Amino acid sequence: MNLSSLLNSIHLDSSEIIPNIQVTGLHFDSRKIDKGNLFVAINGTESDGHHYIDDAVKAGASVIIGETALSHPLSVPYFKVENSRIALAQLASSFYGNPATRKTIIGITGTNGKTTTCYLLRHILEQAGIRCSLIGTVSHYVNGQEVPSENTTPDALTLHKLLHESQDPVVILEVSSHGLEQHRVEGIQFDYALFTNLSHDHLNYHHSLYDYFITKTKLFDQLKSSGKAFVSRYNNEWSNRMIDHLLTQKKTVLSVGIDETDDFILGELVSDHPCVFTLQYQEQNFPVNLPLYGLHNAWNASLTFLTAYVMGIAPQQIKKSLQSFPGVPGRFELYDHPKGAQFIVDYAHTPDAVLHCLKAIQNAKAKRIFHIFGFRGNGDPSKRQEMIKISSHASHQFILTLDDTNGVPLEEMEHQLHDLQKTFGGSNGTVIMDRTLAIQYVWGVVEDGDWVFISGKGPEHYKQNFHLPATSDRETIEFLQLDKKRTELYKA
Repeated sequence: MNLSSLLNSIHLDSSEIIPNIQVTGLHFDSRKIDKGNLFVAINGTESDGHHYIDDAVKAGASVIIGETALSHPLSVPYFKVENSRIALAQLASSFYGNPATRKTIIGITGTNGKTTTCYLLRHILEQAGIRCSLIGTVSHYVNGQEVPSENTTPDALTLHKLLHESQDPVVILEVSSHGLEQHRVEGIQFDYALFTNLSHDHLNYHHSLYDYFITKTKLFDQLKSSGKAFVSRYNNEWSNRMIDHLLTQKKTVLSVGIDETDDFILGELVSDHPCVFTLQYQEQNFPVNLPLYGLHNAWNASLTFLTAYVMGIAPQQIKKSLQSFPGVPGRFELYDHPKGAQFIVDYAHTPDAVLHCLKAIQNAKAKRIFHIFGFRGNGDPSKRQEMIKISSHASHQFILTLDDTNGVPLEEMEHQLHDLQKTFGGSNGTVIMDRTLAIQYVWGVVEDGDWVFISGKGPEHYKQNFHLPATSDRETIEFLQLDKKRTELYKA
């Protein structure tokens, strides 16, 4: 692509002289640069790309974009911009032919429920014959093919490449607060935007719940003039604030809640294990059977029902699709124990998500509840106390174990877990650092009617090596299920 045409997408000083150069590709990682590429230097959370400009030039970069003044001249053109992340998004969109403009784009944000809501909506649309790409936490799905995911919302370059490759008319984006703050979806106009909820999370990054909320509102700033916002009002003051904010901005807002003012009303909840409930719209009642556990999933499903209905899907088709929903990898996945106990693997890593899952297990009439979880190194420390208190109150026994260390020394993580358990855990908590041995210990003590909740990682692979030959919580359980002769009770 010609450099002059490419740079039309970003704001440069009109006096800049743009040479006649053909750009062969874009990158913000100097290690991936090929001859003729444009390199965008970004000051990231772990390193500053401006330190690698010379490496990019040596690797063959023909143009450099950055946001700081250079200390020495380069042999290739350098263009200074105010914000490199915004420039990357704009350049990526232009390089790939502005692919988002040819799609119906749906963005879903919130603290909890984003992934499940994405999967529910995609299932409804595809069951109705509408091909749909999904870009999110667990995996990306483009043209019916699964693509590995590294972040909830990929970097702008990867995102526009996926949009360019997608031949599906609809794309659902799971949009994280980090993705919004770091301008990964910059320039994309959304046809529909959904808000699930907001609760305690990522305060090591956003500093306050209000800052976190304001970041979430940025998704709705990118709605098309004809776009629609959908808000779940599930027992959440931040949902009301979001509605007020959107109405002030003159956005079209539809809500699901329990008040007569809501567009869809969540009526009688017959069961939440699995979910059986009724949705009301004007004078119509829609009974829904959803093969998922927990009241929170009734709300997730209600939000997707509202969205699909407004998009033109017939209610009977939506009901049928929800009833056949196969679930989400790593979200309340159930595994059987030989003695009749149930093991659950879930991604829940916030106080609110843990509470909802434990309530669902209680409502399923669990005889005893065991909870296995940990905390990520360099994560949000302010939520740990609350999560331990919730688990201690709801569980017969909880086990603190290792999650990703993320560069924190193992000894420091162990000290933190023991200190947290001693300070906030009470007498029904213990620490088993090896995650696979923590699961094996509970595997050996459960009886018929017990439920075991393993939270925090969901489908993610372990980043540390553990005692049992497994790379995830799922694999640990499958090892214990299949290789009984080698399974020995780990003594806590």
